Amino acid sequence: PMLHIGGWFDPYLRGTLNLYKDLASRSKFPQYLIVGPWAHLPWGRKVGAIDYGSEAMSPIDKLQIAWFDYFLKGKNSGILEEKPVCLWEMGSNQWRYLDSFPENTPQPYYLQSNGLASVREDGGKLVRNLPSEAAEDVIVHDPWRPVPALGGHSSFPAGSFERSSLDCRNDIITYTSDPLTEDIYLAGEVSVKIYCSSEAKSFDLCVVLSEVYPDGSVYNFTQGYIRVNGETLATEKIELNLQATCIKIAQGNSLRSSLSAACFPAYPVNSGIKSAVVPGIDNQIISIIINCGDNYDSQVLLPFNNT
Repeated sequence: PMLHIGGWFDPYLRGTLNLYKDLASRSKFPQYLIVGPWAHLPWGRKVGAIDYGSEAMSPIDKLQIAWFDYFLKGKNSGILEEKPVCLWEMGSNQWRYLDSFPENTPQPYYLQSNGLASVREDGGKLVRNLPSEAAEDVIVHDPWRPVPALGGHSSFPAGSFERSSLDCRNDIITYTSDPLTEDIYLAGEVSVKIYCSSEAKSFDLCVVLSEVYPDGSVYNFTQGYIRVNGETLATEKIELNLQATCIKIAQGNSLRSSLSAACFPAYPVNSGIKSAVVPGIDNQIISIIINCGDNYDSQVLLPFNNT
């Protein structure tokens, strides 16, 4: 029997979920998973800039006692009367109780651009249908002026923060959906598929998903990062898994995908020469071309769960 504990902004969440899924599929013993709106520690109600309310205060101590009372002392603590998966749904700020971790068929939001998405926030869009016209956007990455990390699961402090001033940088490309006509619920694994190319021998790609409010404020809820080595003069498909999530995006708000080539100091800055930035090495400016539309179905794959 195993009690698996994680947080949506926990850097070890992927390992927690992988272990839970593996054992739940083949173990004859109970497997219980709880994921809250937390970083690794502490398990409190406030993470980053968001206060998730009193219901988000850690239930872990009581849960552990009930778990050990049953499995170590033989007491009927009622632990097995609960559903085995307990997930905190950000946005609605409530617990969801499930029979298993969601394995929803991902649905795409496609990247659409007028070619100026790195210059203007309204130049890039997230749309439900693949755009018929092809477009290119360019990320220009300066290793001496990297995009800074802000929240997420890999930096300190972790969590969700207001990042609208960061998204205004011209080395971040943003793609934003129209305001939602109804509430949407996401629960499970998140991934992206991006077609890109670069003359650099090595480049990084950081993808941050955020919720955009009508007043223009932007709050991140998941992200991912990958390093690509090898000269990619030809356009290639980069697939990247982001942190799993569980969130309600309210009607009237929008989804945003922010792409950059750095997230420092959460990840070492890429110098373009297959090594980190170090004094005395001629670090180079890196240009990355993002392709979308027509034959390049660059997309964000989201785990919709509207049941």
